[in-house]
Amino acid sequence: MRRRTRRALTALTALLVAATLAGAAVPAQADPLPGVEPTVTATVWANAPTTAEYRPSWGYTATNTEGGVLIRRTGTGAYTVVLEQAPVRGGVPHVVAYGSGPVFCTTAGWYRSLVAPDLLIQVRCFAATGAAVDSRFVLTYSNARWTGDGRFTWFVTDQAAPVGMRTLPATYRYDSVGGEIRYERIATGHYRFHLTYRYDYSFPMSHVTAVGSTGVHCQIGPPDMHDVWCRNAAGNLVDARFAVTYGNKVDLLGHSTGPRMHTGVLYGEQADGDGVVWGENWNSTLPGFANADGRHLGTGHYEMRINGTGAAYGTAFVNAFRNDFDRPPHGYCAVAGWSPVGLSDTLVTVRCYAYLGVPANLNVRVSYTTWPAA
Repeated sequence: MRRRTRRALTALTALLVAATLAGAAVPAQADPLPGVEPTVTATVWANAPTTAEYRPSWGYTATNTEGGVLIRRTGTGAYTVVLEQAPVRGGVPHVVAYGSGPVFCTTAGWYRSLVAPDLLIQVRCFAATGAAVDSRFVLTYSNARWTGDGRFTWFVTDQAAPVGMRTLPATYRYDSVGGEIRYERIATGHYRFHLTYRYDYSFPMSHVTAVGSTGVHCQIGPPDMHDVWCRNAAGNLVDARFAVTYGNKVDLLGHSTGPRMHTGVLYGEQADGDGVVWGENWNSTLPGFANADGRHLGTGHYEMRINGTGAAYGTAFVNAFRNDFDRPPHGYCAVAGWSPVGLSDTLVTVRCYAYLGVPANLNVRVSYTTWPAA
């Protein structure tokens, strides 16, 4: 990931005065914002899971604000990511575990600090059993509301068990196409969201993160579908809130120009014996859909070589997604690593697990972006 811009590097980093809001709503309505809310984007690689408080390396963490990023460990598997000088509300964060073990993470809440112009994002990480566990993770945040070309949509549900079709309040959602965002609960743990229809010409990006402080993980349907299923650590469907980012010709932060970006899938359920795993892909540097190569390295273990996106800094993000007919196994995936490879490519490594932590060949979406315009 690219470090901060030169302008941001010259700014003094303000120290946060500690404040705790137990059970804060998502997104919180802490206090009125003066004027137009600024656009804030950030990507964070939290790499010191047992450290009480630290600032992650700017080599793998970036924000467009004048402030810094601070990470506090508040308990086993519990963290608060502070985006300093980010006086915003709304938007959505996403989080995924980083490493080679069966760990998944949620966002427990995000809110504007009452004592500083900062955004606080709470993260919880869980072992395969559902017990809290310390873990590295990758976090992204964006409240972007304009992207130029392409489509960019984000929202967070405000109820785990809505009755009938529910229209989200304006502060909980954004869609560059316009119109309302609605969702409904089809059955326990099964939801469907509804966006303004528009025929999109490139392969869509879609990521989902469970919202809450218990061990729940959510999977979205195949990338052109709008269904979400949420399960606990044992794999049982449970009602939960969740956040979604959806779009095309954009990255997970809402950029449509500038960074090199990629989104694509690996159909792990169809991995064959010759080590190849295929799937549709799109990136900003090469035309068409044949611009990434997937390799099956073992059960639930993949690597994707993304052509044309090689840069000194970037961020990878992954989600497991459902197959068409709800065949088992279900589960979750983690980012195992990413790095430049060759002269111009990026190699992203992924690990996937069925519930209770057994390695499994799951379908996985991989998104990658450089920062800010490499």
